[in-house]
Amino acid sequence: MSNRSGINPAGWRVLIRPMEITKVSKGGIILQTEETSEREQMANTTGIVVAMGDECFQDSSRWCEVGDKVIFAKYAGLLYTGKDGVSYRLINDDDITAKLDADVDLVDPHLTKGL
Repeated sequence: MSNRSGINPAGWRVLIRPMEITKVSKGGIILQTEETSEREQMANTTGIVVAMGDECFQDSSRWCEVGDKVIFAKYAGLLYTGKDGVSYRLINDDDITAKLDADVDLVDPHLTKGL
């Protein structure tokens, strides 16, 4: 996976491309949304690791790599828009709580409540 964002994490920071938030109606229909609010984006807890600083996971064995789908702490880090126009989160390595199999899709149920 190539880092086209222009954002290069330093130290123990990790650059994450958050998974898109899908909103579903009470009837189960996936709804198109204009844009998710910054609050919803910060509440999102899954994404793909895009880049890692050179000091990541020095306190433990490196169990997470670029390209992995991960779960991270709600409201962790800061939101940035890369030079490619994509939204990213820059978080600390210890805010990553788990690695997900590529075919697993987890989204906080509070973000996808029926509208």
